[in-house]
Amino acid sequence: RRAAPCEAAAQDAVRIVRAARDMATRFQRKGRLLTFGQGATAADAGHLAVEFTHPVIVGKRALPAISLAGDACARGSAFADRLRALGRPEDIAVGLCVGHGDVLAALAAARELGMLTVALTAGTPADAAPADHLLAARSDDPLIARETHVTTYHLLWELVHVFLDDPGLTPLTPPACDERGTCVTCADTAVPVRVTELRPDGLALVDTGAGIEEISVALVAARVGDTVLVHAKEAIAVLGGDGS
Repeated sequence: RRAAPCEAAAQDAVRIVRAARDMATRFQRKGRLLTFGQGATAADAGHLAVEFTHPVIVGKRALPAISLAGDACARGSAFADRLRALGRPEDIAVGLCVGHGDVLAALAAARELGMLTVALTAGTPADAAPADHLLAARSDDPLIARETHVTTYHLLWELVHVFLDDPGLTPLTPPACDERGTCVTCADTAVPVRVTELRPDGLALVDTGAGIEEISVALVAARVGDTVLVHAKEAIAVLGGDGS
């Protein structure tokens, strides 16, 4: 039951990267992250806020984040009222919408305020939400959808820091970690590399331009010859190539 939703989430890599880039832009403008979820997803909203305010990696900056879901029984109208009282145009609103409910009303209120809105929904992409970025878990099982969302918002956290650490980051201009070239093992930014060999267990060998390294391609459908975007030894997108 998890296989198809996981594969679908991997196909959304570009959507996730774009959402993280826009979130980083708001943080650069001194914006804050406001999270909310109804019922069971209230815990995920709190988890997401904690990830940003208490980074688990040494050296990563703490970013301002507030969970509006302290009361797990709160309804979307309450979230909308809190957003109208607390929200600013430079802020970010992330709504977790497993089961949807009235969280959609809060996202609509956030958009009216000019906030950047991100919706983590369940079902299919056709399940529209009033959000700038719609990241849908492709499962109607609420437990699997929540598992997918946990993966997604951890990716958002890590990628936001990638953009904040290097505001001028572009996929086609990888910085070198030393005079000899780019190391995808220790780089704190995403770099493009070419796949030279696929290995068992979701691994691959890639040519970094300075040597051969082993990475994970578990999140992407990469082929030999493809150029993939890698962050911390994990391929997060296929940029193209002559894969066969």
